[in-house]
Amino acid sequence: MKQHTIFTRSLLAAAVLGAYTQSFAADEVASAELETVSVVGSMNKLNSVPFRQAKSAVTISAETLSEEGVEKMDEIGRYQAGFTNQPFGSDTNTNWFHIRGTEASQAVDGTLSPGYGFFTPRVERYGVETVEITKGADSMTFGAANAGGLINYISKRPHKEQVGKGEVNASVGNNGQYGIGADYTGAISADQNLRYRLVGSFRAADGEWDGTDNKTVYLAPSLSWDISDKTHLTLLSSYQRDKGTPSSNFVPMTGSLVAVDGQTVGRHTNLGDPGLDNETNKQYSLGYEFSHDFDNGITFSSNYRYNKADNKHMGVYVWSGVSNNEATRDLVYNDGSNKTHSIDNRLTWRWKNENIDNTLVGGVDYRHQKVNGLYQLLSWPTIVSPGTVNIFNPTYGVTADTAAIPRNDLKATQLGFYLQDSVRLFNRVGITAGIRHDRAKSEEYTNNQSVKKNHTSYSGSVMYYAPYGISPYFAYSESFRLPTGLSSNQTLYDPQTTEQYEVGVKYIPSWLDGTISAAAFKANDKGALISGANGVGSTVSGDSSKRKGVEIQAQAQITDNLSGQFAYTYQSRTDKGTDNIDYRNTLYAKHSASLRGVYSFDQGALNGLSLGAGVRYVGTSTVDGQYADAAYRGMKVPSSTVFDLFARYDFARNWTAQVNVDNVGDRKYIAACDASYCYYGQGRSILGSVSYKF
Repeated sequence: MKQHTIFTRSLLAAAVLGAYTQSFAADEVASAELETVSVVGSMNKLNSVPFRQAKSAVTISAETLSEEGVEKMDEIGRYQAGFTNQPFGSDTNTNWFHIRGTEASQAVDGTLSPGYGFFTPRVERYGVETVEITKGADSMTFGAANAGGLINYISKRPHKEQVGKGEVNASVGNNGQYGIGADYTGAISADQNLRYRLVGSFRAADGEWDGTDNKTVYLAPSLSWDISDKTHLTLLSSYQRDKGTPSSNFVPMTGSLVAVDGQTVGRHTNLGDPGLDNETNKQYSLGYEFSHDFDNGITFSSNYRYNKADNKHMGVYVWSGVSNNEATRDLVYNDGSNKTHSIDNRLTWRWKNENIDNTLVGGVDYRHQKVNGLYQLLSWPTIVSPGTVNIFNPTYGVTADTAAIPRNDLKATQLGFYLQDSVRLFNRVGITAGIRHDRAKSEEYTNNQSVKKNHTSYSGSVMYYAPYGISPYFAYSESFRLPTGLSSNQTLYDPQTTEQYEVGVKYIPSWLDGTISAAAFKANDKGALISGANGVGSTVSGDSSKRKGVEIQAQAQITDNLSGQFAYTYQSRTDKGTDNIDYRNTLYAKHSASLRGVYSFDQGALNGLSLGAGVRYVGTSTVDGQYADAAYRGMKVPSSTVFDLFARYDFARNWTAQVNVDNVGDRKYIAACDASYCYYGQGRSILGSVSYKF
């Protein structure tokens, strides 16, 4: 092990042990400016403001999601630094989250939502009241997170101040979109200590490909009980069903990135078969959040979640090779379920005096996942007939034989122990240190495979709260993950680990109602997943994947009427090829930026009207340099710029009308290409809605 790594880890471990005998931090600087997160289901276990922590973390409210017109959850990062948004385009059934040049993990109410291909649980936007995002490696929170970061959805629940309040809304759009939602909070007891909330929605939309669509039904009842002023319990449940015709969005490079006789595949051309393709996804969840205050700064928190996803998916797609405008067809098929149990129990001890404020958190979490069912990502030879399709003039009527589809029976368990201390000294210096130990095991029963790994992760940071609202910081963090599933050669994955260094500065100016942050990071991933030969399946990089980047983000209420936000991202990732050469990763543009502004009228005939506009730029990326056809290797994917518009009008008491137009010019562009395929970006979307709040 390198000497600097030994030194870093020893220092962090010593800092954690030292937390038992002394504490380190001072009062919150200007704590009145921002509220802390106090929900048990938050992944912010230190209960401190994300912007005040020495890491890149943000929260996005449901109001912001609504204002930006977010329909699918993988649209949340369109105006956030660090995100690569929908690199595989927009499809009807899958959310793609990529942060800092690699995948990010998802969680609901502080419990991880592990998935496996199409058996990954989905999240309905209307059921979410807050999204928490941590960018980069972070094993402290869950111990099984992807190196790109963590996205935690906090479900709507019955808050006491919302008793008797509710909402009804309806929406309609240009892509066959329509929907309705309702949300109400009520009290069962006269003192409102026992409350409930009912959330339900239905929405439908067509996909980007002709003949594709999806309809979603969502129901989420919840119950909160203030057992005493120190003890609280919330029960959360949900049911969701998605049904429709899926779109794979795989388009060969020949006919997309490179035209054939001046012709390219249409953005809406369906290279699957809408007569055969179908998907039904049903998922159920039930969980609780519990907290008790023992006084003297000691609290106990516990949250548990059970989730079951039943998914049946059949989707025809084409291979990348094209000859005489003909491509070979293949089939993705799965039929089974993914069941997960996740629980997290922790004790928090906070104490402070005139110069020191210390928070110590220790806990144990456990995750159990079982995947059972038929699963086939590719077949060779193919199992569909007819076996070819003209990419410019596709015909349908495909039949498929699924008798030989293999079973995947998998089980994954992980037990974690963690300890984290955060201290603030003399209202100027903040120090955080953490240590975590995980015991993970992955099993596959068809071929009797098993992988077991114990791993200890470390994290630490220092932040200086300088005068004038400037806070520079340095942070070191690690991530550990034992992936569930099989690689392209049908073997279980080995663990993936990441070491990340980050420096940054956060600024809350006195002359502006807003925040500005800048961060630079460098990360090394061992065991990272990369595309296999011909872009098929995934395999493990024998050496490290190397990532680095810079992120700048600002948001402010510039005047009483004008607000704005800006984000810029530079990122670079290289993967070690089988020929021992570092290749630039295909999916991630080096440069991207976004700018959005909203002007709100507060007087005269236009009182209650808000108008907004945004622009999103994604720079050039590249085609895979090792596995792509020789003629395409390293070829540039053109940059793209799209514009968005927004209008909202509070036209009567409790009534609001809103219109969002994304990609106003309906620009046809390629979101990214890999070793074999390209993926078209989302076209124009117009969505109007009317809501009544009471």
